[in-house]
Amino acid sequence: MQKILVIENEVAARERLQQLLEAEGYIVTAAGDGHSGIQLAAEQCPDLIVCAAALGDMAGHAVLTQIQQDPELAILPFILLSDRADAPYLRKSMELGADDCLVKPFTEAELLSAIAARLDKQNAITERYVNILRHTAERLNRLAHYDSLTDLPNHRLLYQRLSQSVEKALQQNQPVALISVSLDRLRQVNNVMGYPAGDSLLQATAQRLTACLPKHATIARLTGNQFAVLLTAFDNRQAVVEISEEIIDCLSRPFSLPGQEVFLTTSIGIALYPEDTQDINVLLRQADAALDWAKQQKSHYYQFYRTDMPVVSSDEIVLETWLRYALERQEFEVYYQPQKQLKSGKIIGAEALIRWCHPEQGYISPSQFIPLAEETGLIVPIGEWILRTVCQQARVWQQGGLPSIRIAVNLSSVQFNQPHLTRTIAQVLSETELAPNCLELELTETALMQDTETAVRVLKELKALGLCIAIDDFGTGYSSLSYLKQLPIDMLKIDNCFVRGVTADTKNIAILTAVIQMAHDLELSVIAEGVETPHELDFLIANDCDMVQGNFVSPPLAEPDMQKLLRSQ
Repeated sequence: MQKILVIENEVAARERLQQLLEAEGYIVTAAGDGHSGIQLAAEQCPDLIVCAAALGDMAGHAVLTQIQQDPELAILPFILLSDRADAPYLRKSMELGADDCLVKPFTEAELLSAIAARLDKQNAITERYVNILRHTAERLNRLAHYDSLTDLPNHRLLYQRLSQSVEKALQQNQPVALISVSLDRLRQVNNVMGYPAGDSLLQATAQRLTACLPKHATIARLTGNQFAVLLTAFDNRQAVVEISEEIIDCLSRPFSLPGQEVFLTTSIGIALYPEDTQDINVLLRQADAALDWAKQQKSHYYQFYRTDMPVVSSDEIVLETWLRYALERQEFEVYYQPQKQLKSGKIIGAEALIRWCHPEQGYISPSQFIPLAEETGLIVPIGEWILRTVCQQARVWQQGGLPSIRIAVNLSSVQFNQPHLTRTIAQVLSETELAPNCLELELTETALMQDTETAVRVLKELKALGLCIAIDDFGTGYSSLSYLKQLPIDMLKIDNCFVRGVTADTKNIAILTAVIQMAHDLELSVIAEGVETPHELDFLIANDCDMVQGNFVSPPLAEPDMQKLLRSQ
C-alpha cells in the first residue's frame, strides 16, 4: 500500500483529507504544521506529500524548499493546496519543485485524480530505473562471471558451482570430480601465428569441450591455456577416466586455422571430493598438482591426484601468526592512491590502501593477508587502525595548510556487520578532530545486500554523521537492485575490469555509458578505478564520469609522496 503524508494546520480540513485518502486505500500520516511535516517526511519517506499553502508556522513554499534540499526527499511527488489562483504564484510553486498545485475549492475527485496521476508517474520512473539497473547488472554479472573470449564460466563462477556441488554431494553422499585441462602447445601457436590465431584456437577448444562433455558438466576457462571441468553425476572412477579420454580424443583432432592446420597436446589432472579432500581450495590445488605431474609424463596424459604429489600452498598458519603480531609491531603502512576530479583536473580525494612490510619476508600482497584477516576476524582491529591512521593523517595535512581532500577507506562485510561500527567511527572522528565530510566509506554490493534492512539502517546512521558512502566494485557482486534506490549512498565506484581496454570492447562501452547515465539520473557521483591509458581517460571524460583513479593518474603513494603531490596543487 502507498503512503501519503498530509500537512495541513486546519484540523477539520486535515481530518477530511485523511478520511478521504484512507477510504481510497492509502496509508495516511498527518502533520499539523510545517516543521512536523518535514520531520515526518524524513522519518517515514512517504510515496507522496500533500501540503497546504498556508500553515501555522511556515508557508507551504518554505516546506517545499526544505523538502527539495534533502536528496532523499526531493524525488517525492509534492502536491500543493493553495487559496491563490494567480499565475505568478502558481508558476513559482512549480519552479520550487511542486508537481501539481490545486486551487481551493477543489473537488475530491480532482484531488484523487491528481494524486493518482503523480503516483503513476513516479511508479513509471521507478520501474524504468529498476529495469535499467537490472539489465545493467545482468550484463555486469555476465562479464564478471564468464570469460569474454570463450563465453565459458570463469574461475569465480567455477568456484561458486564447485561450492554448490560439494554442498549437494555432502547431503546425497555422492562424489565430485574436478578435472584440470591444459593445452600444452598454445604458446607456440601464439608465438608463431600470433595471438588472434591463439584466440581462435581457444574458442574452438571451448566449442569442442562443450560438444563432447555431458550436459550436466560445468566447463570453465581458468587461465590462458587452462580449462576446468566439474563433474557431479558419475558412478565411479572409471566414468571419470572415460570422460578424460573423451576430452583427449576430441582435442587431439586437427584444428583448422587460416592457412594452417594445428595439432594440440593435452594434459589432464584430476582430484576427487571427498576421496582426496573435503576442502574446496585444497581440491583446486590438488587438481593443479595432478596436472603438473601429467605435464611431466608425456603428451595426451591424464593423472589422478596422489598424496605424494606436492600441493602448492602458502602456510596459512605461519601467515596468521605473523598477521597477529603485525599490528602491535607496527609493520603496516598506509598508501594513498589519488583520485582526480575530471572537470577541474584536481586531486580531490584518495583511496587508502594498506601495505604490510614483514621484517623478514618483505612486502606481503594484500591478496594474501586480507582474506585471512577477514576469516580470522583480525580485519576488525586492522580496519580500525587504518581508519584512525587515515583520519589523523588527513588532519595533519589540513593543519599544515594543504588542500583538504576526502580519503576513502574500504569496509569489509565483517567490519560493516560489527554492532558498534557507527560509534567507533564517530569516536575516531572526534578524537582526530577530522570533519566527517573528509571521510568516505567504500562498501561492496555483497556486503550491503547480506541483510538489506540492517544495511539501510546502518548506512543512515553513517550518513547522519556526515560521511560520504560509496558502493565499491559496482557490478561485480550480486544484489537485489530494487533496493538500490533506498540505500542512502553518494557514489558508485566502477570496477577496473570494466574500465580496462574499454575503447576496444563494445560490451564495456555499453555498460560504462549506461552505468554513468543511470548514476547521474539517480543523483549519484561516479568514480572509475583502474584507469591505465590515455584512451580510457578520454573515454571517461567524454562520457561525463565524475572522478577517476588508476596508475595513469598516479600509482598508490606513500605519505611523503602524497604530501608532495598535495603541496604541488
